[in-house]
Parts: sequence; structure tokens; C-alpha cells
Amino acid sequence: MKRALCVVSLLCASSAFAMETQVLPQGAWMLDLSYWRSSIDKQWGGNRQALPLIEENRRYEPGAGLQGILAPRPKAEFDFLFIQLMYGITDRLSAAVYIPLVLRSHVSTNIQWTPGDYQSPLGRSYSEDDFWAWAGTLGQPRVPADWEGGFQMSDMILGARYLLPEFEWMKEHHFRWSGTLQVALPTGSNFDPEAAVSVGTNLWELHAAGDVEVHLSADKQFFVDEYGVPKLNIGADVFYSFFRPRQYKAGRGLQNPLLNNNAPYIGDTYIVDGGDWIGGTVSVDIAPFMGPTLPSIVSGHDLKKANALPPIFTLTLSYTRVQTFQSDWQSQSALWDYDREKYWQPGEKNILKATANVSLMRVGLPLQIYARYQAGDIIPGRYTRPANIFTAGVRVIAKFW
Repeated sequence: MKRALCVVSLLCASSAFAMETQVLPQGAWMLDLSYWRSSIDKQWGGNRQALPLIEENRRYEPGAGLQGILAPRPKAEFDFLFIQLMYGITDRLSAAVYIPLVLRSHVSTNIQWTPGDYQSPLGRSYSEDDFWAWAGTLGQPRVPADWEGGFQMSDMILGARYLLPEFEWMKEHHFRWSGTLQVALPTGSNFDPEAAVSVGTNLWELHAAGDVEVHLSADKQFFVDEYGVPKLNIGADVFYSFFRPRQYKAGRGLQNPLLNNNAPYIGDTYIVDGGDWIGGTVSVDIAPFMGPTLPSIVSGHDLKKANALPPIFTLTLSYTRVQTFQSDWQSQSALWDYDREKYWQPGEKNILKATANVSLMRVGLPLQIYARYQAGDIIPGRYTRPANIFTAGVRVIAKFW
């Protein structure tokens, strides 16, 4: 165990930064456990206006006109546990596996009712209670105010990053670049087409990442001290995300005959090609506090090696712009396809992130603790669904031979 901890000092200072080109030394391991709390309550329209996640439902009674309008204003919340294991195959090539586990999902439906036409049998318009009483006679239960889902798995991701060779001028100016490939395994689930409220956990429904992603990244370090530790890093990343077409089952009204019964006119199944993404990120890493430095078992009791370990505290700020392509829905109803595609036209989303990282390696513990907040709704986008995410995590870094 002593040897395992001593060679942790081989890890470069970049392991505390959110550097786009970070890789691990050969034979080193990093275990990252993080809790994510994600919430979403809107989608962006074509004019960058905020719209409800679900469109309103105008209900008609044959021969009696408009009963009223059901207008859901749902808010979805997810609790995730992310498990990431990264390994340094060589000093330039690292491989990783990401296992996202959905611990809990919760949806508040927030259904609003707008009365419709005057109903002569009642002597007034339908109230919300009137509507659900009428729907109940047809076998349609009232939609619950809250829905909660249990433990599920999302799509697992396999990744590899290669630190590209540097030209001499890159070394002189502390410039690095890398390529990254990510491939998702279809371990997530689709939403339940029969349930009144349901959420899927695949990458398309979470709108989190592509099934295949290719990244080209670069980092430029500034104010690098004699031990190779920068006080400032500016990073950039450009990427392309591919989404495979997905097949979904249509609702047959088995549980909700009025709300989920589209199979008779769109077919038993339909295909969704969500459209690919192209995007980029600009990030700034700042190390305002290098912290105390102690020779310890982590650095092999060598003060010089301890000074080359990551700063005690770093702060990362980043902006990500994602451009989405046109979606393609294929069913037996061209009109239904169009009604879906109009909400998933070419658009964009803008993501701001702030991350605080505390590394204890300089004081003898191969441990890093971090917290991050991601805001997707500060800068409006188009035809996307912005999520706000809070993350708290811990990393353990070691080498066992």
C-alpha cells in the first residue's frame, strides 16, 4: 500500500483542473463518485421564449363543443449517482467508463384547467372536477399531481482520450491538445407509453449526450511555476454528437384511454431520429490558493514532488454552446409527425458552469472534493430543454504498482 500511495505523486497538477486534455499517467486509476440533482421545467420555443414541457390538450365532447383545456406545467427532477472509473493505459492514453444510475425521478404535473363552452345539460361550463368525473365514466383516471419513479439505469458510456504529441512550440508555451471518443451503451430505458406520467432514462430523453461523441480539445497554461503547476488555464473543446434513431411504442389506451391512445392512427410503433449536435466549450481554470505543502506518503516524503501536486483550491468557469439539428419523426400519420417535429427543429442551448475543487493531495491525502452548478436557463436557447444541475463529488486517485 505504501508504494501505491507514493506513486500518486506522478499525477500532474492538471488533475485538479477541469482541463479538457486531462489524462492519467500509465497505470494510474481514478475513481470519481458524484451525486447529481437535475431539474427541468420548460422548453425553449423558436423565439427563445419559455414554453411548458407538454403542450396543452383541448378536450371536446361530441355534440357539446369544447369542454375545456388541460394545460400541464410539469417539473421533472432527477437524483443521479454517477460512477466514473478512469485508467491510464499509457502516459498519453486513458480509458474511462461512466455508469449513471437514476436513484429517483419525480414529476409534479401542475395541471391547469381552462373552462370551455357553455354546456346546456349543466347550465354552465365544465369545471375541472366535472371533466374528470366525465372522463372517469370512460375509464380515464385522473392524472396524479405527483409521480415518482424508483431506481433505474441510464445509458452507460465508454470513453478514451489520447493526448496528442506536442510540437516544440507547444511545449515552450505550455499548450496541449487531445482527442476524445465516447460511445454509449443502450442500458437506459424508454418512457412508458401507457402511463399518464413517465420519464425515460436514455441519453436522448435526458438530452444529456450523444450515442457517439468525438471531441478535439486544447489547453493553454499561464503563470506556470518552477514545479510545473499553472495558476491559470484556458481550455477549449469542440465536439460532434451522433444520435441513433430510436423506436418507441405508441399508446393503446390500456391505462389512459383518453390521453394515451394514439396507436390507432400512428401505428403500433414509431421512429425518432432526434438530430445530431455540434458544439463547443470555453473554460477558465483559476488557482487562487496553492495551499500548504507537506512532504507525505503521497509524495514519497519528497517536498519537491509535493510542490508539483495540484493546488488546494481551484475554480473553473465554463460556457458551452450546443447547436442541434432537425429531428425526424416517422409514423403512419404525417400530421402527427409534423406536430412533434415542430418542437424539435434546429436550435441551440447555452450552458454555464461553475466548479469549485478542493484537492488534499498536498497535505497527504489522494483525495479531491468538488461541487458544481450548471445553469441551462440563464441564456435562452431555441427548441431545446434547459436543465439546471447541482453536483457534489469526490475523486480518489492512486496507482497500485
